[in-house]
Amino acid sequence: MASSDSDSQLKIVHGDAGYILEDVPHFTDYILNLPTYPNPLRSNPAYSVVKQYFVHMDDTVPQKVVVHKDSPRGVHFRRAGPRQKVYFKSDDVHACIVTCGGLCPGLNTVIREIVCGLSYMYGVNKVLGIDGGYRGFYSKNTINLTPKVVNDIHKRGGTILGTSRGGHDTGKIVDSIQDRGINQVYIIGGDGTQRGAAVIYEVGIEILSF
Repeated sequence: MASSDSDSQLKIVHGDAGYILEDVPHFTDYILNLPTYPNPLRSNPAYSVVKQYFVHMDDTVPQKVVVHKDSPRGVHFRRAGPRQKVYFKSDDVHACIVTCGGLCPGLNTVIREIVCGLSYMYGVNKVLGIDGGYRGFYSKNTINLTPKVVNDIHKRGGTILGTSRGGHDTGKIVDSIQDRGINQVYIIGGDGTQRGAAVIYEVGIEILSF
C-alpha cells in the first residue's frame, strides 16, 4: 500500500492499480504497542472448525464485485470476522448492551446472541444491560446479563432492556462508561442511534487522546 490519510471518521488507504481502502478507526490508531492475545476460539473444542476460517488482517471486500479486466481495482472495505489475535483478555472484558430508538422485530434475539456469543465463544462473564436507551447510561437501572437471563428472551416482543427516543447527554454517557469500567459497548438501533454512537466515539477519543 502506497499511502494513507486518516481522520477521526475514515481512513483512506491507497494502493497499486487504483486500489482504495475505506478503512475504519482501530484501537492501534490511538494506543501504541497494544498487546494481543490468542483468540479463545482457538482452544474451544465446540468451535474448532472456526480455526479454518479466521480472517486475515489484510483481507478486504470490493465495493464492486463485477468489473472489467482493465478497470481500476476500486474501493474496498475491511472484511469482518474473527481474527487469530484479539485485544482483550476474557477476564478483562466488561461489556454493555443498549437498545435505542423505535422497536423492531428481533431486538431480543440480537441481545441474546451477543450475550451467548461473548460467554460461550469468548469466555466473557461481565455483560451489563443498559435499561432505557442512551439515557439509561446515567441512571442506575442496569441488568446483569448472563446466558441464563437471556435464555428465552427471543420468544418475547420488544426489548428486555427498554428503549428511548430523543436527545441525550453525550458527556454523561461517556463518563458513565468510564466510571463503570466498561470497555466494550454494543449499541443496537437505526440510523439516528448510530449517529449518536459516532458522537459518543468522538467524545471518548478526545478524552483518550487528552
